[in-house]
Amino acid sequence: MKGLRIAGNTVLYLVIYAVIVMLVNQVLYNWVSDPGLKDWIRANSGIVLIVSNIIVLAIYLPLLRWQKITLKDLGFVPTHGRSLLLSAGTGIWLGLFIAVFTRLPWVKATFPAISDLVAFVAGGSLIIFVIGSLLLGSLLEEWLFRGMLFHTLSQRLSVLWTVLLQAVLFGAVFMNVTVGAFAALGAIIYGVVRAGSNSLWGSLAAHVCSTGTLYIVLRWADDWQSGMLGLLALISGLGIAAHVLLLLRGSSGRAVKEQNVSDFITS
Repeated sequence: MKGLRIAGNTVLYLVIYAVIVMLVNQVLYNWVSDPGLKDWIRANSGIVLIVSNIIVLAIYLPLLRWQKITLKDLGFVPTHGRSLLLSAGTGIWLGLFIAVFTRLPWVKATFPAISDLVAFVAGGSLIIFVIGSLLLGSLLEEWLFRGMLFHTLSQRLSVLWTVLLQAVLFGAVFMNVTVGAFAALGAIIYGVVRAGSNSLWGSLAAHVCSTGTLYIVLRWADDWQSGMLGLLALISGLGIAAHVLLLLRGSSGRAVKEQNVSDFITS
């Protein structure tokens, strides 16, 4: 019975998100008749994120209250300063990796859909990007996948399977194997940060830093040679791995200390 409830909630959360995004896309791109406004929407695609994310959050909030799920349950709990810094550092390296990797000539030629996705996230005017992708986009994605779904799945699954499954579900939202697989890899990193920091603030910090770094780097990456792009992709990949390992190591150390304290108190 509990398994069915978990599966039902998982599907419900995703369906709400997918339906709202599709409806907003339909309205903004097909129902708007003014030529000037249509051109502005096409040039500032992030407006889709702004409108849809506001609506989705407005639905999620009363739904969570009805289900008696608190912000603490989602992971909005304090985290150690070191964990938060490592989380932010992971995000910076991830943003750099995505920016340079998707600008490699063979990636652009072989997987154009991935490059188009990155351009969508970092496209539009600065204000649209900040509100749509950097703030609301990061918040909604973390709230849903590393918050609501992480909380729901972890009631039945181990942390490892929870991290993997929320990433698979995130990739499935794109309904494209190539784009979904690439997006899922990023979701795995955010999921590991969420688990390692024991707080949604950690993965949110990583996400915001990743998106911000992506936007900044893309302003120069087009002029870089493939050799430079490849070198930066390698360095940033190592940076991600180093920060994640340090984060997980710190999390394991805290868990051991907490267990020792608990054993001392109960002995």
